[in-house]
Amino acid sequence: MGGEDLTGTVIAGFACTWREIRAPASRGEGANGGELAFGLWAPQDPDASLDAITQEEFERSDERMPYFCMIWPSAESLAAKVLAGPPLDGMHALDLGCGLGLSGLAAARRGAHITFFDWEPRALEIAAASAGQQGRPPSTFAFVAGDWREPPPLGPFDLILGADILYERRNGPAVAAFLAQHLRPGAEAWIADPGRAQAQPFLAFAQAEGLDLIGSETLPPQSHGETITLLRLCRPRQQY
Repeated sequence: MGGEDLTGTVIAGFACTWREIRAPASRGEGANGGELAFGLWAPQDPDASLDAITQEEFERSDERMPYFCMIWPSAESLAAKVLAGPPLDGMHALDLGCGLGLSGLAAARRGAHITFFDWEPRALEIAAASAGQQGRPPSTFAFVAGDWREPPPLGPFDLILGADILYERRNGPAVAAFLAQHLRPGAEAWIADPGRAQAQPFLAFAQAEGLDLIGSETLPPQSHGETITLLRLCRPRQQY
């Protein structure tokens, strides 16, 4: 990491602190996990950003709520899954709706080249500040602002990660179409969700787009203690 003061700084207008992420604990290790995997910047008081939104602002544009300020349980669990998984050396991965970039940074720790994709420029600014502290070549990371319903040119990708991106029912069809269009043949998408009712139709949308469900599992509990489900979807190598 660089010589920057990691005790606190202001990024994208938010007072941020440095959060350390540890690898999942091996048998016999303590509850704090194994070795230090990486760190990232996170707003000190994410609730304050939500509390500052007026009812008028929410009704005018509820999709623009600053949810990116929080490290969500799904992202924490997905990052742990990535860190405990196989090496991703040389793979091109996408952190879809990246927020603070936790899942993407975990994939970078495993050797992947990462594109962080979010429609909130402030989220990407914070993720970029974190990426700059990973001690990796700048070419490891790319940052793209856009809407997954009408995305800019991207990919294709060897792996797409998505953590709690199905929080609105309307997201399901758009996310499914995005995955089908941006996965390489044979590539996987890992979608983590805390069991929101809005996410239930997503699997049907994904299968309608030609994606195969190759696995569903409950991720081990992390510090948040919540139950998170991981869906592993694959774009078939041959389309019939």
